[in-house]
Amino acid sequence: MFARKWRPQTFSEVIAQEHVTKTLRNAIEKERLGHAYLFTGPRGVGKTTTARILAKALNCINGPTPDPCMQCEACRRIAAGSHLDVLEIDGASNRGIDEIRDLREKARYAAAEGGYKIYIIDEVHMLTREAFNALLKILEEPPDKVIFIFATTEPRKVPATILSRCQRFDFRRIPSSIMAEYIREEAGKEKISIDSDALSLVCRASGGSMRDALSIMDQLVSFSGKEIKGEAVSRLLGLVEADLLAEISSAVLHSRGSVALDLVQEALVRGYSIEELIAALVGFLRNLLLSAAGAEKGITDLSDSEVALLRQTVTGVSDVHVLNVLRLVAGASAQIRSGASPRISLEAALITASKLGIAFGIESLPPVTEKVAVVAVKGIQPDTDSSSETAVQNKEETADGQEALVEAPGTAETPVNGNKDTADEAHSDDEKERENSYVRKISGLFDMIPENR
Repeated sequence: MFARKWRPQTFSEVIAQEHVTKTLRNAIEKERLGHAYLFTGPRGVGKTTTARILAKALNCINGPTPDPCMQCEACRRIAAGSHLDVLEIDGASNRGIDEIRDLREKARYAAAEGGYKIYIIDEVHMLTREAFNALLKILEEPPDKVIFIFATTEPRKVPATILSRCQRFDFRRIPSSIMAEYIREEAGKEKISIDSDALSLVCRASGGSMRDALSIMDQLVSFSGKEIKGEAVSRLLGLVEADLLAEISSAVLHSRGSVALDLVQEALVRGYSIEELIAALVGFLRNLLLSAAGAEKGITDLSDSEVALLRQTVTGVSDVHVLNVLRLVAGASAQIRSGASPRISLEAALITASKLGIAFGIESLPPVTEKVAVVAVKGIQPDTDSSSETAVQNKEETADGQEALVEAPGTAETPVNGNKDTADEAHSDDEKERENSYVRKISGLFDMIPENR
């Protein structure tokens, strides 16, 4: 198995956990070792492996040393799991108080081979409350040259009294780029050829766990030999093909709901379940959203060809439109988890999402809203032609009026006190007509939004 064959044997071989390995190396060099360590983090990221390397570093014939020789008897036996003073205990199956009492009694005796006695307890959070209480006493007053290393994926379940007596190290998920480079290098040593698409799919399926990635590699070599392609990975792991996801997304984003439903049927014919399809579609839409928003740095687990497919699918589509579609599909996924009919939930979400472009007129709204803002804030500006004609007419009327005044200046009558009520009524009518013209103009602008496609 690759998981055992490629297991790191020294601190320098552990990948993506430099914050842990550097601290432990410095502690060994400066003789500042703790009596209890807590290694936390997701599965398959190197917790137990690092615990074994620390045990070799302390019990090596040249030790304590940050670089165990890997040649002496102690190093070889620790690597094989047969060293008398390095005991690995499964916390899930040895979780009772009796097992911990037995461990506590044996820990009082000196190491059989004169080095450090090291207890590695995996899944320590599975211990019972009574077992933790029994362990607490020996952690408070540890014997000389006895070190406890606890490993867990759920540190919240470890009592605070235990946490306070341990040096805690948080292991991180392994980034896809680092994992892909490591697998490519180790596969090359085995003369295994694997392309970029296959590597990307393996790293994505592993979820940041190196052990899971290497287990998948074992399956792939058995399935397709030493020539591994992306299609083989998709068939073996049952992953929904990116091209199919792109076609469904494109159909929804361009208001072709019937095409999207036909593609769902095609996916079911290929053997995908609704749950697998909707989970893959949510992930694909998330990547589409990042691409549409110009935030492709957040897309770290895709190959170059898959990123190019995202860009092609989202061309001419706004990020808000993708966001609304993602919300609908993610809501359908939540409904399925709560017990709703899977196929009906997915199909209803896709049809609803395909109507978003019609309902909101995505490509037409920006110019429409801009014009509405101009009308509402600044008022309606008269057309250039009509304004020019009105100005000319007013000018002519003014000229005629001036001629009349010249011909008969004595006949002009200027009212001294006009009827104020009549003027107010005329002004009110003008205001109402102006408001009505605003409403008619704005209503006309919204008529620009297409009702169907």
